[in-house]
Amino acid sequence: MNEAAPVAGAGGRTLSKPRIHGQVVRAIATRILSGEFKPGSLLPSETELCDTLKISRSALREAIRVLSAKGLVRTRPRVGTLVRDLEDWSLLDPDMLEWSMACPPSPEFVRSLLEARRVIEPAAARFAAARASAKDVAELEAAYERMEGAMPDDIAAFNEADIDFHRGLLRASHNLVFQQMWTTISAALAYSFRISTGQARSPADSLPYHRDVVERIRLRDPEGAHASMSRLLDIAAIDLALFMGD
Repeated sequence: MNEAAPVAGAGGRTLSKPRIHGQVVRAIATRILSGEFKPGSLLPSETELCDTLKISRSALREAIRVLSAKGLVRTRPRVGTLVRDLEDWSLLDPDMLEWSMACPPSPEFVRSLLEARRVIEPAAARFAAARASAKDVAELEAAYERMEGAMPDDIAAFNEADIDFHRGLLRASHNLVFQQMWTTISAALAYSFRISTGQARSPADSLPYHRDVVERIRLRDPEGAHASMSRLLDIAAIDLALFMGD
């Protein structure tokens, strides 16, 4: 089989080979993450995948190597390519988090992300209350004010400011490990925004809790900051419960 023909992108421009490769990896990954290809099952044969995706065997094998490195699949000689168990997947890999957003929200994964937030963010708030600089506090206040100013008409702007608030909180903790966890926290927030869409609760309901987190940090109250952040995350837990029908 010949190499895949160039793919036309938006405006008729030709996509580069790396772009095509990324699309192939994403196409297979999302079919796994969505449950179309289930853990423990074999992927379709090389011939079938190549025909479906209109790619060469070498392009497919390159994509499979990427998916294997992320824990999604394992190639077994004379057997085929096996989808690995969920526990083997590199769920916090940035690419994996991005691909998962193209799939229906997984209640189990969303619950796990929220549980991680409930450990990380209150602790980050406690550290921020002890360590935040004046600049850190000012950035948190600015993000809060943008959230407040976006309501009730601009939910997208509210969500963007909310993301900046939580990023600023991790930065204000001055804990290098927490700061590196931003990708995970941002994915959890993105899932929360999807889940809360259509819920009766307005995003503005969380504003007093965000404000209290900032105030506890500004007053150098570590325990108060921890408690305020925990109360804020209780709202996300309520949304998750509504989403799951609990």
